[in-house]
Amino acid sequence: MKNPIDIFVASAILIIAMISGCQSNPAGPSGSTPGAPTGVYVVNEGNFQRGNSSLTFYMPDSNKAFQNVFSLANGRDLGDTGNDIVVYGGKAYIVVNGSQKVEVISTVDHKSVGTLQFQGQRSPYNIVIVNDAKAYVSNLMDSSVTAFNPSTLQIVFDRIKVGANPQGIAVANGKLYVCNSGFGSDNTVTVLNAGTGTLIKTIVVGDSPSAVGAGAGNSIIVKCDGKTDYSNAANDTPGSIAVISTDNDVIVIKAILPIVTYGHPGRMTVSSKGYGYFAGKTGIIRMTFTASTLNVEGTPFVMMQAYGLTIDDATDRLYATDPKDYVQSGEVVVFDSKGVEYKRFASGIIPGAIAFKQ
Repeated sequence: MKNPIDIFVASAILIIAMISGCQSNPAGPSGSTPGAPTGVYVVNEGNFQRGNSSLTFYMPDSNKAFQNVFSLANGRDLGDTGNDIVVYGGKAYIVVNGSQKVEVISTVDHKSVGTLQFQGQRSPYNIVIVNDAKAYVSNLMDSSVTAFNPSTLQIVFDRIKVGANPQGIAVANGKLYVCNSGFGSDNTVTVLNAGTGTLIKTIVVGDSPSAVGAGAGNSIIVKCDGKTDYSNAANDTPGSIAVISTDNDVIVIKAILPIVTYGHPGRMTVSSKGYGYFAGKTGIIRMTFTASTLNVEGTPFVMMQAYGLTIDDATDRLYATDPKDYVQSGEVVVFDSKGVEYKRFASGIIPGAIAFKQ
């Protein structure tokens, strides 16, 4: 249920899972749900339509990872295909794609404090919180976004139409930026007023935009996958990185990512400090940017085939997830700012999105 590459992988995962049977995540060091002032949440997607998503809580200081913290705290499973997470105001908001919901937990004890259940098969995908009264979720299969109140979990604006198959979303300068991937058929970013949900502009960026992040100096960074034609690779188009100014919503600079060097880029993470990473053909690629410049390195920062990527701005460390064979439990590897491995820890099945409790 991701971009075209992820859809292909998901299909393979389901077939393997049917053969292999149910897998369970390992218990944490104590089998408990620890409370800690700081830590790292990892959403493990689990196998598509198997309902085995899970939540890992990692404490960097002690280098301990606790598995299944949602299930242990709540006496029920997280759901089907956990896809995104954001920590805000003492709560963690977890998008559970296949279960059509946003599950909200307290970061004190990991217990559920509410669930926003969506009607219809809209496939909620990514989430961003604007303030105490407004948050947005992209609806992958509904070509829309939904605004809700993160304090009350009441829907404010529902099914605001954007482009085809919206994925990544970000907020900057009072605006919402939505990547319309179309699984390769769309090439636009929709810009909405973050307060009212009204359309401001549609920007043509590149084939299959799927990830977006707020950078330094009122800039928005968009990663486009490029088109993938599984029947004829000659029809593929390259991915790209675009820097958009939030002052006037125009592309300031754009870098084309040759397929021979980068393949079709995977997930991306950016820092407000002016740098970021994306998953490339031969490893994790580093890039630097300002409001008017962009530099994408040709040599991998780390030689790892990562699935999920997240920067911890507080430490400048990069968290990269390794799903292994997409059936057994995965792993998260932490790198310092120079690309040297710092630590690694166990996770659940298909670790993806990561958020920090700080």
